[in-house]
Amino acid sequence: IQQAEARLADAKRGREEDESGERAKKMSRRVELTKSLAAANVELEKLKQNDPREIANLERELTLVTGAAHRWTDNIFSSKDYLVKKRGLMKKEANKYLGITDNFDYPEDKISKK
Repeated sequence: IQQAEARLADAKRGREEDESGERAKKMSRRVELTKSLAAANVELEKLKQNDPREIANLERELTLVTGAAHRWTDNIFSSKDYLVKKRGLMKKEANKYLGITDNFDYPEDKISKK
């Protein structure tokens, strides 16, 4: 218990209030700066959408995702061709089996039609 009291006294040593109230002033200044930092971070997040680096990252990501969509679309069309040519299914049956409709196409084709 005496050790704990000694550590508590050591911890309080730099925190005692002096007659000028300097610690309270510093603590209130700290709170102000914390609020200011939070507001600046919010504004930074708003402005990030116009940042050239962020736009370049989004374009890179879009290229990657578009490539992946094309691969999946190619795979689906290959599977459909296999079912129609090798297994003798009708195109409508193959579409139903794969869970696609007749208007299934590559992503850019759908965007340009809208």
